[in-house]
Amino acid sequence: MSDRGARHSETPGATTAGAGSSPSAKSTEPVESAESVGSAASAETRPRRRGRTIAIVAGALVVAAAIVVTVVVVQPDDEPVGAPVAATLPVALTATDLPEGTTVGVIVTLGPGAEGADWNGAAQGALVAERRLELGGADIALATENDGGTEAGAAEAVTALVDQGVAGIVIASSGPHIIGAVTAAADAGIPVVLPYAPVQDGASGDVWSTAPDAAQTGAALTEALGGATNTLLVDAGGGAPVGVEIGRTETATSSAGDEALAREVARLTGSTPPATSTTATGDDVSATASQETEPVADPSDAVLVSGSATRQAAVVARLQAADLAVPVVLTPDATSPAFSAALKEDGASLSGSLVTVGAESGDATALRGDGAGRSVSAFLGGVRVLAQDPDAVNLTGDQPFSVVAGAADARSHDAVVALVRAVESAGSIEPGAVGDALGALGLGAGDGMAGPAVDFSSAQALDADVAVLNSSSQDLGLRPAVDDGSTGLIWFAGPVTAPAAG
Repeated sequence: MSDRGARHSETPGATTAGAGSSPSAKSTEPVESAESVGSAASAETRPRRRGRTIAIVAGALVVAAAIVVTVVVVQPDDEPVGAPVAATLPVALTATDLPEGTTVGVIVTLGPGAEGADWNGAAQGALVAERRLELGGADIALATENDGGTEAGAAEAVTALVDQGVAGIVIASSGPHIIGAVTAAADAGIPVVLPYAPVQDGASGDVWSTAPDAAQTGAALTEALGGATNTLLVDAGGGAPVGVEIGRTETATSSAGDEALAREVARLTGSTPPATSTTATGDDVSATASQETEPVADPSDAVLVSGSATRQAAVVARLQAADLAVPVVLTPDATSPAFSAALKEDGASLSGSLVTVGAESGDATALRGDGAGRSVSAFLGGVRVLAQDPDAVNLTGDQPFSVVAGAADARSHDAVVALVRAVESAGSIEPGAVGDALGALGLGAGDGMAGPAVDFSSAQALDADVAVLNSSSQDLGLRPAVDDGSTGLIWFAGPVTAPAAG
């Protein structure tokens, strides 16, 4: 574990800052009124990423009429039903007196099946942070490297970014291999922010995570299981979550065995009617049919699926076909946009009842009328502005940004904003000074964060509850439409899952 928490044990004083002021030590005030998206998008900027000139395209965030219908479904209890979302949003983020040459590194994972590759789409939110800061007049750059999903590749990615003079690094990946990047960054004295993974045991140096830690995740999953007493874990590569009581475990070793696995899960949960007779095939009697439907004395009352986003999607597709009679809960990797994409590829339904856990940072938050809602709305306004720019490309420069706009999320955006706020506070791009400055910051909506508040006095910086999240496939109309008209899942806080009776 990082020693950052010990080095910054004193909690900074609670002050607030607007989106255009210096970062606060603990800012949680709502975003103040600012320029409209259209006026912000017309401001001159000085982009430097990869030496290309980025055209600023005027864009207006138009809240679709679908929101009026959807808000009744996802509106929190403490908000008036049908409360409108402001149409004038502060898309531009101001960062004052940034040193020349301010560059933030981003490490992504590319390659089919590579560990951590499921976060590649979500990582595109870093580009939205870059554009929003440029709209506010800041001259910043992003430098991107691919770690290939290996520990050695992760270390090499850090070395390449150090050579490019980055002030800090966002590791937009997950899995054991990222320790290679964390270790290399510590050796080089570069601060690191992890938006999609907790800080690993044994990590050293200036490293922070804005993702839930293992204890937070375990507690939220226990809540999501809704009092289940005999949970069946389907381990698709993620292992058993910390703190969750497991009754029995089935291992999903590969997609080739997922269909048989689903039949066994159906049997173990009592979802398959008991066999009344064996099944004859010609002159032979099938013992398998009788075995698969043999009832169990203590059926499991809930299923928990653990693994990467794509593996969870493959398992869920088969479990849907098995028509389970008990709730299915997913580990937080399901919040990756890759989960929705994989479900669609597998021909599964996105309209079923899916539950996971995580901090609230999804698109549905924009339907709220509070500061969190306005900050997510501003982020989504930035997504739309960037998607309307025909010259804007993804992090690796091989696709138009408009193609990946549906996947770009607030977590990678916030990691970039945090490092830029640290540069702003330090008045320097020297990595050691940036790390020291970041460790003294608490950031919220008033500082341009689109997701929950964070407090970098601790290595696990998330300063918000981890909620039970339900899914919806309804298009909120807040992102640019994709060519095929398809939509991905949105996740929103909702009630816990109750185990099936009986």
